[in-house]
Amino acid sequence: MNSEKLTIRQMTLWFILYQLGSAFLVLPSNLASIAKQDAWISLLLVLAVQMLMIMIYAGIIKHLNGVPFEQYIQTLFGKWLGKLFLLLFTLMFPFLIMSLSLRDLGEYITTVIMPETPMEAIFVMMLGAVIYVVYCGVTTIGRAAEVLFFLVMALLVLGYLSLIPTAKVSNLLPVLEFGWKPIVHASLTTIAFPYIESVLFLYFTTQPDKWRNIVMKSSLFSGVLFMYVTLVVIAVLSQGVVSTLTFSSYFVVRTISFSDFFERFEVAVSVVWFIAIFFRLSLLMYVSVRGLAAVFQLENYRTLLIPLGLISYVIAGVLWPNTAVLLTSYRIWPYYTMIFGIICPILIWTAGQIKRSAAS
Repeated sequence: MNSEKLTIRQMTLWFILYQLGSAFLVLPSNLASIAKQDAWISLLLVLAVQMLMIMIYAGIIKHLNGVPFEQYIQTLFGKWLGKLFLLLFTLMFPFLIMSLSLRDLGEYITTVIMPETPMEAIFVMMLGAVIYVVYCGVTTIGRAAEVLFFLVMALLVLGYLSLIPTAKVSNLLPVLEFGWKPIVHASLTTIAFPYIESVLFLYFTTQPDKWRNIVMKSSLFSGVLFMYVTLVVIAVLSQGVVSTLTFSSYFVVRTISFSDFFERFEVAVSVVWFIAIFFRLSLLMYVSVRGLAAVFQLENYRTLLIPLGLISYVIAGVLWPNTAVLLTSYRIWPYYTMIFGIICPILIWTAGQIKRSAAS
């Protein structure tokens, strides 16, 4: 189904939910472990870099002239080289991220909520929902985003505003105690996850100015939300505690308690995350099947949904055998994603510029 059938509002809300995805629960901990109480400042640097990258992505959208991204790649690099590029890009970026996100979901549920539940059962249930909604098409996903987005925002506002009375400004001080080096280092994590992944939004073609505004709005909205949650989490728990927790955004709402009536709000945070990661997986699945359908010259990408889902199920189960492997991959991941989110777009934009100059 063509992305043109998505409205601007639907695209914006879907992109925001995508960026919240896995990052919402783990981002404060990842940032605080490096930048300490200055973690929120890292997000300012991230948004500045993201705005620059959006300019490059928007330049590629101008070159597309309404042509689907996967078709443009084959036109730009030639049939065979273009297909090879698409194959490697799809398998090594959106499809890999989808498998990683699925594993994140399994780790979260089996660690925090239902420790006796087999991880494979969680994979099956989520993949079933994702395959079904992508099969229905992007219009269905866009409408679902319109309905569920405001539920997500309502739960977030209710949960994290309730933490303000217990926040301590002293936990955020002193500012810049360790200088700019850890702040810049921490920003690399967030640039890679989730903002560099904005390159995948190129699969949703529309008018260049509209596309640029959609991605900018979604990035700024999610960035401000990340910044607020990070500030609140550190102010309530302190950076020392946050940096030792895997899911600090979940843990902090467990401290909410008003007169033994308003408490146990972590269930609502889990609902928020389930919704966000559902839309994240849906976009990754949609982009993956579209890219592979172009490589194998399939008229309908839907035929790849179940095979790709089964492969993702297997990969998610064997991605990392222990925590040590996971921590090592976290250190490598930012540099790995820069290949696809920065180097590849610059290469595509440069090749497009050269081709346009030669044509004129």
